[in-house]
Amino acid sequence: MCGLCGSFTDIHWSTGPALPARPAAGRVALAREAARAASGSGVAIAAWGQGFRVTGPTGRTTLAADLGALWLAVDALGRKAPDPLSEDCLAALERR
Repeated sequence: MCGLCGSFTDIHWSTGPALPARPAAGRVALAREAARAASGSGVAIAAWGQGFRVTGPTGRTTLAADLGALWLAVDALGRKAPDPLSEDCLAALERR
């Protein structure tokens, strides 16, 4: 991360396939899907710069560079830690 502007400088392996020619659009789509998966935790997730912004129910906000850091932030800021690979979460995502 750039100490001056806060931009993330490295691309994480998990963002490669989802962000082909239009990285910003891919990040927005990833943020939207992550927000759906974390909907029961009370957090808001948005694309921000080269990463994600996670805002908890109290207004506390943190930045995440990649999907791994995003889920750690959701766990830390949310009311309930979601399990994006649980059967319930996957079924809810399929229904939407």
